[in-house]
Amino acid sequence: MDSRNANDGNPSIPLPNPGEGGAVYPGMTEDNMQNNSATPVIPLPNPGEGGAAFPGTGRPQGGNAGNIGGTVLPNIIGTIISTYPRPNEPCRFCSPTNPRAGYARFLNAATGYNPFVVFLNENMFSSSLNFAEVTAYERVGRGTQVVTIMGENGYIFVQKQVEFRNDEYVTIVIINTESGLDIQVISDNGCDRGSNMACVRAANFAYNSGPLTVTIGNQYLTFPNLRYQDVADFESAWPGLYVYTVTRNMNARFPGMGVNVLLTAAVNLQKNRNYTMYLLNWKRDSSDSIKVLIVEDL
Repeated sequence: MDSRNANDGNPSIPLPNPGEGGAVYPGMTEDNMQNNSATPVIPLPNPGEGGAAFPGTGRPQGGNAGNIGGTVLPNIIGTIISTYPRPNEPCRFCSPTNPRAGYARFLNAATGYNPFVVFLNENMFSSSLNFAEVTAYERVGRGTQVVTIMGENGYIFVQKQVEFRNDEYVTIVIINTESGLDIQVISDNGCDRGSNMACVRAANFAYNSGPLTVTIGNQYLTFPNLRYQDVADFESAWPGLYVYTVTRNMNARFPGMGVNVLLTAAVNLQKNRNYTMYLLNWKRDSSDSIKVLIVEDL
């Protein structure tokens, strides 16, 4: 399901979000982030950390994890967020008459707002969801339920019906629009890994960034020209350590040679795992302020 209609409500005056004080330097740690006990705290990725690096060979061959394709990498391994459903967790968002359930989580990709309070029908899903945070999956009853995105002051930004299907995993992304906020529902199902492979995809939720291309390895995997709200299909990949780049055009093979490289970092893909690379704007008024949040899907 793709929900792109703007909300009629006008947003409050945007206030800075945690971590939006400028570029993140290599020495920054999670302690620099503002913690919140109600929801998972997602440390900022490392935008541009270490500068552009040649992506190396297509498939990692083992050995030194800091050396890919003959290029020694700085410590730029990106943080991967795992949001598996908790085992034997009761279904807080089911009804006694409808015990069958799917799974849902929320991701805040909206730049320029204070934390949100998230409801599913009348039940609170998250009491304080900051920018670039993602909740754990929760079991939700199948059928139509009402999603409400509200400010901590009680102002309702978005209120929409969402259809949930039995055994389906979805991420509900809070996004910027021209007139305020909206939500977009994306499916996290549908990757046939096979033979102990990993699966990975990219999704562009960097508002006003223009089309972006994500390249993993030496064009081993490429997700080209992703426009805002585009979500690529999953692609299978050999597990291992890869350098990835985010650029503005198709030619990402030699970053730094006439190519507009916005970000270069590394990701360690594990076998039998699915990953989504969410492209976000950490400063709404700068189209080049790209960060990547890498999340395990299931």
